[in-house]
Amino acid sequence: MIRRLVLIALICISIPCAAMAEGAKFGIVLPLSGPYAAMAQDMKNGAMLATEQVNEAGGVLGGQAELIVKDSQLKADIALRRVKEMVEEENLTVIGGNLSGAISLVINEYACKNNLLYMSYCYNSLPVGKEFCGKGFTSAVIPYQNPDALATYAFKNLGKTWMSLSADYRGFHDMMASWMYNSDQLGGEFKGNIYHPLGTRDFSTYIPRILAESPDILVLNNYGADQIAAIKQFSQLGLTKKMKIVISKTHLHIAKECGKAYDNNIYGGATYYWNMNAAGEENKKFVEAFTAKYGAPPSGDAEAAYVGTKAVWQAIAKTGAADNVDALIDALTSMTIQTPKGSEQFRACDHARQQSILVLRGRGDQSKDWDVFEVVQEVPSEETLQSCENNKNNLPYGKVPIPTK
Repeated sequence: MIRRLVLIALICISIPCAAMAEGAKFGIVLPLSGPYAAMAQDMKNGAMLATEQVNEAGGVLGGQAELIVKDSQLKADIALRRVKEMVEEENLTVIGGNLSGAISLVINEYACKNNLLYMSYCYNSLPVGKEFCGKGFTSAVIPYQNPDALATYAFKNLGKTWMSLSADYRGFHDMMASWMYNSDQLGGEFKGNIYHPLGTRDFSTYIPRILAESPDILVLNNYGADQIAAIKQFSQLGLTKKMKIVISKTHLHIAKECGKAYDNNIYGGATYYWNMNAAGEENKKFVEAFTAKYGAPPSGDAEAAYVGTKAVWQAIAKTGAADNVDALIDALTSMTIQTPKGSEQFRACDHARQQSILVLRGRGDQSKDWDVFEVVQEVPSEETLQSCENNKNNLPYGKVPIPTK
């Protein structure tokens, strides 16, 4: 009888304890199918690892941190539908993800209208001009930052004449504006741009025009499977021996897939490289944990998702709630975040992550396993991130005319 009473008492005690174990949810959308699928999977892996580590350390709000992941298929309407479903079905106030600057702006508009915190993982213009409503953050960078760092290096070291091959997509238009502006400032000579549709696999038709112009530098403003196809074909047809190729945003898996085609005549911009020179103990732990779990080191996209996700959980823990958006924003903009690159912050005025840009160079047949890049230069954020006032007014890049089709 006594044992039964004790058991009943223990059950009664455990019920309110379980009720108190709230935990928190964070919903993200990623293009897990489509031309950016491999990069999106890397982002998902980074976000999942961050959440797993938070739970191993005790979780949040007395319970588990739960990451909900949906496929956007790289389509704005589907991405928005998936976000709305998560918000309504899971009662979410914190959303994130994305690997498209254009889709990020659609989700950001929804977040602004519905008082949601939006932590975007990709390159986008949320901190700039009319796009900034105070609800969105980016754990990557603004699209103009990579070209700013690359152009400064390229026009000083690789030549002056240049042309570009660009996917006809919002984020790459922003990158083009940065190249155009920096070309004017640094004495570059622009010889034309070629737009290609997203999802292009045959780039051979563009080569005669590129050879006819014979620039010192060919700039690639594309990503994912498009970039892989372009590099492989340009290498096979000898283009990489005739000019330097500079890629506005590149990726670890792209260089790995291209193999020796991604040689030392190809340069690329990134926010992170797993073997970067200045990395310390925090990066070592991140690389070891990621590689052990997923069989390959993390890319820049994985690092951005990892940092953005950890920052969200840290903000929720700091505020003690997942539904007070204003308090979460205050926490994110006031705390220092420990990232694989070191101590960083989200700037309070525009929620931009203050981080460096890397100028990378391909190793080609000198690559060893996943060590596919040489870090040529690391450019601090103060040299690429425009002032709060300039971002507010979309200056200087927003006033730059870009080539038409």
